[in-house]
Amino acid sequence: FKVIKIPVNPVSVAVAALIGVVLLGGVVTVWNLGAPISDQMTLRRTIVRIVPNQREFVSKVHVQSNDLVKKGQPLFEISRDRFVYAVEQASASLAAAEAKVSQLEASVTGAKASVTKAEADANVAKAEIGTAKKLRRSSPGAVAKLRIAEAEASFRAAQANTESAKASLKQAQSSLSAARFAVKVAQASLDSAEYDLSQTTYRSPVDGRVINFQIREQTPVARWQFTAVGTIMDLSDNAVLAIYPQNLLKRVAAGDSVEIAFRRHPGTIATGKVESVIKYTGEGQFAATDQLPVAATVGSKGFLAVRILLDDEDLAKTLPLGAAGSVAIYTGFGGPF
Repeated sequence: FKVIKIPVNPVSVAVAALIGVVLLGGVVTVWNLGAPISDQMTLRRTIVRIVPNQREFVSKVHVQSNDLVKKGQPLFEISRDRFVYAVEQASASLAAAEAKVSQLEASVTGAKASVTKAEADANVAKAEIGTAKKLRRSSPGAVAKLRIAEAEASFRAAQANTESAKASLKQAQSSLSAARFAVKVAQASLDSAEYDLSQTTYRSPVDGRVINFQIREQTPVARWQFTAVGTIMDLSDNAVLAIYPQNLLKRVAAGDSVEIAFRRHPGTIATGKVESVIKYTGEGQFAATDQLPVAATVGSKGFLAVRILLDDEDLAKTLPLGAAGSVAIYTGFGGPF
């Protein structure tokens, strides 16, 4: 008022106050649009259920609740006896099937040789018929006719032998094909038995922490989905979910920088990146039912979730499940504000 020499009166003071409110309000509004902040956030992780794949008694337990485990680390073992017996039986069946194939391959080789010999005998008999006919032309007589008849009979017998040998060969080849198929079946049975045997040792599917592990040695486990014996908190999945009104997410995009103040670490700021804006909410879901939706209950509070990945993975692993705090997302809009 002194510098610009504006007279001080109720109107000038009110105008100045209104200008200040508008300016500050504009700054805060653009600030919220360019760098939206949310106090509604949490650290989420995937929880993996430990469900047995076989019905058997537990023979050994390798971990306890709250233990850190690596992917592939043994958790517990079940009795292996019946699975070992199944593998041995399948191995014996496979060996017998393979021996049968070797035997039939030898039979096929012998049948092929028999066919070759029978065809050769038929050719010899046919040649003898030609020789006998030439002899008859040179010296006709009863002996020559008898020679031709004998040669023709030998030829017919050789042809019959050839057809019989070919039939035996075809039968041997069919038996060999069936035996080879039996080998594949036996191999599949062995593979299945070996797989079941490998499943007697249950291993961790992820890097994580064992939670609520309710299993002891010599206790039975069952092969049902509702009989989980414990859970594992996946420490490789450390995403932060922040909840925002939909209007503040208009300019938020994947890759935007993020700052997070966790209540567990006061005075420090964690950084990260926006992975995605989760553009769905259960408020818009209608489940199949025989009841019509009530119109008065249809609606949404207008909030969506943003999935954020932290830059410091070691810090993320030390945070508790459900860690709270505040999130600021810096978009490409309104940087000066």
